[in-house]
Amino acid sequence: TPSTSHTEINNQGGTGTTTTNYGAYIRLRTNKTLVLTCTNSSDLYTVSSSTKGNKSLTYPIGLITADETAIAGLVNGKNNLGCYINNSQYYWTMSPYSFSGATALVFVVYSSGNLHYGNHIASMWSIRPVINLRSDVKITGTGIISDPYIVN
Repeated sequence: TPSTSHTEINNQGGTGTTTTNYGAYIRLRTNKTLVLTCTNSSDLYTVSSSTKGNKSLTYPIGLITADETAIAGLVNGKNNLGCYINNSQYYWTMSPYSFSGATALVFVVYSSGNLHYGNHIASMWSIRPVINLRSDVKITGTGIISDPYIVN
């Protein structure tokens, strides 16, 4: 959701030299709230057999979002070397940060575990694929190497 405000979503995108901030920017930098739901059903990418969303996906795998990294323990602007999703490498999220003039910024996880932004599109940074499961899916295991999660 675009906004010309730094503190609230006003559904207005910037033009010319006016900066456009996106929902994740306001949620993670200002309000410190996290969202895992999609408010616009046309942006809810689902497989063709789904009863929800836009039914546009053949393979239901996406990139991790900034909100998902924050739920895992990363904080915008703070290092977190001990977070389990920090692999000491830079990697992109799919969450836009802001756009100003010709500069598009996207949330990035830095090698220090800092959830911040990057615009180095030509950079050879990693990505983290994510598969989201419905809340009624049954999972066994504890998630450790000797007892991994198993989706039933």
